[in-house]
Amino acid sequence: MNAFDRRAFLQVSASAVFAAASNKLVRAASAPSINIDSASISVKGADYSWEYTQTDDTFRLRDARNRLIVSGKLQPLVVVAPQDEPNARQCLPGRPMGHRVEQGRVIFEYGNVNGAARLSYAWRFDEQGIWTEPIEYESTAGQDVVSLHYFALQSQEKRTLTLHSSYQVVPGLLSGSAISPIVGENEHLDESVWLGRGSFIPGLSQQWGLPVHYFSGFSIDNAAAQRRMYTEGRSDAFACGLADLPGGDLFLQLFEGRSSLWIDYRSDLWKHYRGPGRLTLGATLFWAVAPDYYQAIAGYYRGLLDAGIIRRHMNSERKTAISLTPQFCTWGVQVERNKTGAHLDEAFLSGVYEELKAAGMKAGLFSIDDKWEGTYGNLEHSAERFPHFERFLERLRADGYRIGMWAALMRCERPSDLGLTESQMLRLPDGKPYLAEFGGSRYYILDFTQSEVAKVLGDLARRFVRRYKPDLLKFDFGYELPAVGIAAPLDKNWTGERLMMKGLEVVIKAMREENPDLVVMYYNLSPLFLDYFDLHSPDDLYMAAGEYEVEANRRFYFSSLLGPLGIPTYGSSGYDWASAPSIWFDSVAVGTLGSLNDFKGDEQGETVTAEFVARYNGLAQTVRRTDTFEILPFDTVSEAPTLGAHARSWARFESGQLVLLAYRPPAAVEEGSLSSSRAADPRVKGMVRATAPVVVASKNGQSITQGEGLAVVPYDSGEITIRRQAGKSAEIVSHYFGGAITREQVPITDGRLTLNAQLHDRGGKPLEWIEVGIV
Repeated sequence: MNAFDRRAFLQVSASAVFAAASNKLVRAASAPSINIDSASISVKGADYSWEYTQTDDTFRLRDARNRLIVSGKLQPLVVVAPQDEPNARQCLPGRPMGHRVEQGRVIFEYGNVNGAARLSYAWRFDEQGIWTEPIEYESTAGQDVVSLHYFALQSQEKRTLTLHSSYQVVPGLLSGSAISPIVGENEHLDESVWLGRGSFIPGLSQQWGLPVHYFSGFSIDNAAAQRRMYTEGRSDAFACGLADLPGGDLFLQLFEGRSSLWIDYRSDLWKHYRGPGRLTLGATLFWAVAPDYYQAIAGYYRGLLDAGIIRRHMNSERKTAISLTPQFCTWGVQVERNKTGAHLDEAFLSGVYEELKAAGMKAGLFSIDDKWEGTYGNLEHSAERFPHFERFLERLRADGYRIGMWAALMRCERPSDLGLTESQMLRLPDGKPYLAEFGGSRYYILDFTQSEVAKVLGDLARRFVRRYKPDLLKFDFGYELPAVGIAAPLDKNWTGERLMMKGLEVVIKAMREENPDLVVMYYNLSPLFLDYFDLHSPDDLYMAAGEYEVEANRRFYFSSLLGPLGIPTYGSSGYDWASAPSIWFDSVAVGTLGSLNDFKGDEQGETVTAEFVARYNGLAQTVRRTDTFEILPFDTVSEAPTLGAHARSWARFESGQLVLLAYRPPAAVEEGSLSSSRAADPRVKGMVRATAPVVVASKNGQSITQGEGLAVVPYDSGEITIRRQAGKSAEIVSHYFGGAITREQVPITDGRLTLNAQLHDRGGKPLEWIEVGIV
């Protein structure tokens, strides 16, 4: 039984169909028109209008039908601390001094900020969207910048958040399913959450998706009649995200339906953003508008791409093959059997490998998780716990497996082992080294902004790749970096969101000098690190126990938007077997398969069965061999906290061709329902009909209607009908677990190929996949 049938709350027959990430936002051929007078500004673009009134210093963004999407105060707040009294923070908004237009930019100026400072920044409007440029802050006083707050209002001791939309969408809000990333204004969530790289600080537990570097939202017109509230009354959506990296930590503060984007600098601790003089604060923000938040996020990505800020990720053929290889990771078994940290040893690792082979699971990549190292930072295996480690790696290769290895490269337990000192670690404000603790280990974080440390770390990374020859690096890093309010590097040019970029420049560059085809896997959604990561990971799902498949589906919903940028997703399972088939069903559309399941028994006491393995092996045959694609998710309700950002079914397109359809029929099969009409989008309407979930994939670059070979994986016995535009008949080969096959010839009638799937053969062996050869 698939997850969407198991979860009653996901049973819906009505659908909201979202266009694929490739659907172009309609843009005007020329720049938007700007109308300005002394008190107001109005801007008209092809799919939005933007207006500003000086009397209340408020901007409003509307869609093409004039429905309000989002509004907020324009003047940013700058929190400062006098240099002679660092604990006496000050935040006094200034008064508007006017605005002017220069080459498609509207420049806003404010005076008497924090007493006597001046502040100015520009909003730029062009065919790509809306750009908010960095802020110029000039003060004659000796003061340190503590933080910068967009869309906020300060009065006496009270700060009010002003950015308002009925719903805000924040991927990565929580590393679990307890709080939806779709936050309605009536929920009154009061939290400051990371949009940046994340760190271990008080607040919601965040890891997956970070750094995300964007957020989204849309509004509902409460004045509309209730029955039209979510149709006529629902606005288009915006997405707002970074176009460059700030020198501080990026957060989104939420309070009672309103929000404020803010950046923490803490120059009161580090003395790196201080007056008197002119300072550049904030970052370039890009705003995209589209009919829904899925398309708006796609528009944000595409805006940066079209502007040349990012470039589409391009891999070699070999590297693409590695990134899409179905995986098995040891981490789940380690957790189940208390073999994490220093408990991990060679006997356990060899035993798990034997269990994988005995189960018949056809993974092509074996990934070794934490802690194969003897000491964090040395990037060398523990000779005591793994006396024959390199021999084991050679055995994997000889058996045809690719190898993945976990590493948190910036950790360092003993600096002296590397010829370094504690002064070359990240430091606290008092000058002492920052010391982290996790999983029973205590370690420092290397200060790779120092040239000596960067050289040592680069040499370590190259030696690691040269010695162990991993095909894939399961990278752990971002959340390890302390918040700027806790510790910082020596070179303050690399504080905040820039620190992670510097670390990636050092280690990933060094590793790829040794092996250009090394695949690096990470879990961020930010488009600003495309040059460093090759594969997106949904790990870790541990906070979604009992509904791993539901949380995984939501993560795939957001990560599928990376497909047009050249980043596929690895479909890691949760920690139970029951949810794995549903996770694999979803992940095969957006990338590849993964498993960290324990063959001897999971957290629910369930062990591996031939049916689970057959499902994995069958879906492995449907994995596409390209890493650039577009996804059409459908069957979801955008405003629903539970149903929203989920897809019942997925359509995958490559070069405009429908090459894969992962289809779950709705609960009630009726004429005119999705089982027959598929969705409103003509690219998928009526392509496949089935009474049970099924994946249909082309085995080449042609569409499923024209390709000469198909792979079909049904999730139950029954009839499957596939529309065909070519061929007169098909040779059908059903592959069963253990190697048995059956063959038959089936005609193509009236442009339809109908298969009668049998989930088991006569001997009771489960079906893996159906191979279709068109004649």
